[in-house]
Amino acid sequence: MHMRHLLLLPILGLEGHTAARNIIKLQPGHHTSQSVYVPDGNVTPHLLISRGDGVRCGPELGTCSDGKCCSTAGYCGVTEAHCRSPDCQLDFGHCDAHKSPAGPPVEDIPRTHVGSVPYGPHVIRACAKAGTIALTYDDGPNRYTADLLDLLDRYNAKATFFISGINNSKGPIDHPDLPWASLIQRMQQSGHQIASHTWSHQDLSKVTPDQRRGQMLKNEAAFRNILGRIPTYMRPPYSSCLPESGCLDDMDRMGYHIILYDIDTKDYSHDSPSAIQVSKDAFDNALAPWKASEKSWLVIAHDVHEQTVYNLTEHMLRRIAEYGYKAVTVGECLEDPEEFWYREAGEPLTGTPVRKSPSPPSAADVPSKPISPDVVPTTVVPPIFTADLVANRTLEIASPWTSHRTMTPMEV
Repeated sequence: MHMRHLLLLPILGLEGHTAARNIIKLQPGHHTSQSVYVPDGNVTPHLLISRGDGVRCGPELGTCSDGKCCSTAGYCGVTEAHCRSPDCQLDFGHCDAHKSPAGPPVEDIPRTHVGSVPYGPHVIRACAKAGTIALTYDDGPNRYTADLLDLLDRYNAKATFFISGINNSKGPIDHPDLPWASLIQRMQQSGHQIASHTWSHQDLSKVTPDQRRGQMLKNEAAFRNILGRIPTYMRPPYSSCLPESGCLDDMDRMGYHIILYDIDTKDYSHDSPSAIQVSKDAFDNALAPWKASEKSWLVIAHDVHEQTVYNLTEHMLRRIAEYGYKAVTVGECLEDPEEFWYREAGEPLTGTPVRKSPSPPSAADVPSKPISPDVVPTTVVPPIFTADLVANRTLEIASPWTSHRTMTPMEV
């Protein structure tokens, strides 16, 4: 899911129109659209109270035995409530997050910095190409994602998907018996951009350096298994990648562009037919004062939320067309060639062959250099919009990208 951090965003106001839905049917127990566990309706109160028969775990309490998981509340057990990530306590028992994709390791893949888009420790908060809007979706794929792809196709729009590998009990994205790998391949074939949102949606500022590296490497292995390549773009869960934790420098060493946003829909707080209007209004209010010829936007939303897929997204696509913008990937809005969005990583282990991008040139052919700040004129430095800011019309100004020395700490 996403943050509570520094940049926040806008929201629109049109009525979403939806065609027949093709929601993916999952086995009982899969809760892919919540970030916090909500029990099935047939779970009785006494089962919730027992939660592992009272065996406690966590800091100062100890570790669960026999492969049991330590829940957020500090109880050992084996139910989804105990084991689902990111809620399960990594250091005090088994968790979904401890599962690993099949196949050879990916640590030795070359991580050359190429092109002009900054890698970590710089943080990118805005697009650079006027007239573009990059819609981005975190936390999926999810049961609604296929319908979202259909909607994007109808509008000839491209988007970027920041994918988590095993969050919210959805199972591993590369598992052959689950629908996620084929959805990710479809994203790639349709011209959307695929980026990393870590393996199990852990807060990268709070885990150990080894755990942080594991979060990225496991997701890379799953992408390799599905696509034969790994992304060079990432967004930290909760937008949390604090400099003092070493996260920003780690992303630099692993060869990642760190992507945030300058419009935050806060769709995760407004997932009802009436409440989503707040997000729609925020989007509208962000776009209204600007001409497409002098502005661009980087928008965060989540394809795990029903109203985002069946209401908010179509509203945004209509507004994008109305104002004369083009819906593009993050890579395109940063004017980064498609061959730089991924690193080749070997043959995929699942699914069918997908469209291949040209191989990136070597570092000797394309020197690495940061984007010059004058790529985005100073007259259109993007404000950070949120539903909260829309209420009082107060705007905070941020530069399109910052180094770790100027990055504002994020609230988590």
